[in-house]
Amino acid sequence: MLKPKFKKRRNYERKEKPEKIYKRMSRDHLDVLQNIEFSIVSTCRNHEDIDDRIVASAVKTAISGSDPVGELSAILIDDLVQVRQMRGGSAPDNIWIDGLKVVLWSVRNHSDLQPGDRDYLTFIQNYVV
Repeated sequence: MLKPKFKKRRNYERKEKPEKIYKRMSRDHLDVLQNIEFSIVSTCRNHEDIDDRIVASAVKTAISGSDPVGELSAILIDDLVQVRQMRGGSAPDNIWIDGLKVVLWSVRNHSDLQPGDRDYLTFIQNYVV
């Protein structure tokens, strides 16, 4: 008699909606979001040719841990790493990654991500001194 073969279950990775992550992060870890945005604004003030598209690319790269696409993206990622190290490792990896996801969601929400668009950068400069 033949045994029935069952398909193996794939490991299900639960993904939270960006809105839920945003609410949790802005309620519990506002300091992490402020540190990430401060780093982005500081870098963009020193490099005026950084636009929203480069910010989104750098944040995506920082989330995935892959190699940066361009020089400006690499500069942004290095500055994010420095800010995280300045915090003394007080934010665990999952909190830091969720913070980056919230920032990426905000970039996509405030910008069309066309070359030269700086709508997101203009938006956050009002909140970051």
